[in-house]
Amino acid sequence: MLGEFKVSRCSRQCYAEKRPLKEGEWYYSVVLAAGDDYERRDYSADAWEGPPEGTLGQWKCRMPVSGEKKMVLAPRGVLIDLLRQMEDMPEQSKTRYLLALILLRRRIVRICKPPAAQPAASNDSSEPPVKTMHLEVVDDGSTIDVQECDIAKSETETLSEALTELLYCEASEIVQE
Repeated sequence: MLGEFKVSRCSRQCYAEKRPLKEGEWYYSVVLAAGDDYERRDYSADAWEGPPEGTLGQWKCRMPVSGEKKMVLAPRGVLIDLLRQMEDMPEQSKTRYLLALILLRRRIVRICKPPAAQPAASNDSSEPPVKTMHLEVVDDGSTIDVQECDIAKSETETLSEALTELLYCEASEIVQE
């Protein structure tokens, strides 16, 4: 099971340069273990020299610009529908896997036991079996199977941009019912 931990919000200060981050400025954030707790540090793009020793996670972000439209995650139902639709798109398997992980993190789906195993057909292939996550939709109890994927570091930026494009919309586009 995935563990839960709290990470502070952006400090709005460059840890290395000891200066405020400016509107629209790109910055990097890292999370480090600090005893039994976690520490977040934010670095301006100019001060970034890669993650410091002991980094558990890192990401690139941009400081908000006043007056800029706020982007929000699409509604839960839309995200589940997207995950289901992507099943028929093998070229999107890595994006689908990352979407499933996001939905797990947001507790929209949860890992469930796989269905009873079917007897394996004779398979002379030397390829390892495909790993699959069996997920249950929290809202309605339906299940979705998602193929697990290995993602190379060189693919992360492209996949991140694709996910952002798919999952986020302007807050004003959401109609409250």
